Amino acid sequence: MSAGSVASPYAVTEPNDETACFSVAEIATDELVGEALLWGIDTHSRAAHVGISLRPSFRGRGFGTDVVRVLCRYGFTIRGLHRLQLDTLADNAAMRAVAVRVGFRAEGVLREAAWVDGRFVDSMVFGLLVTEWNPHVPNPSEDQRSGDAPVARTSL
Repeated sequence: MSAGSVASPYAVTEPNDETACFSVAEIATDELVGEALLWGIDTHSRAAHVGISLRPSFRGRGFGTDVVRVLCRYGFTIRGLHRLQLDTLADNAAMRAVAVRVGFRAEGVLREAAWVDGRFVDSMVFGLLVTEWNPHVPNPSEDQRSGDAPVARTSL
């Protein structure tokens, strides 16, 4: 089953008022890296949640930062949102670092809010307002890796 087939769990649907899903592919190989989405879009309050899921072999290579930056650009400039929220497990150091690198602020800990591997664990909430967002912060692909091109493309 190919990533673009209708039966695929990675099949991309058209954005709607509540959700915008994207496939993430590595530019150099066109290989599927994972998925990214804005979900829980609230058009009245102009807010949404940010979510990403990367295949294990692509983690730790800068894709998370690139993808969250693209989601912020899409949410703030295309959707006209005022606030983006990112939730992650408190022990997910990589996602917490991505959030801070992109400009999100830690807003709180939800104690024992998630059930993972047979036990309750804490989760963290990060928020970013359009007035805090800096669209001119370079991608890691431009300042930390060789070459000028981003490593991932996110497409509808």
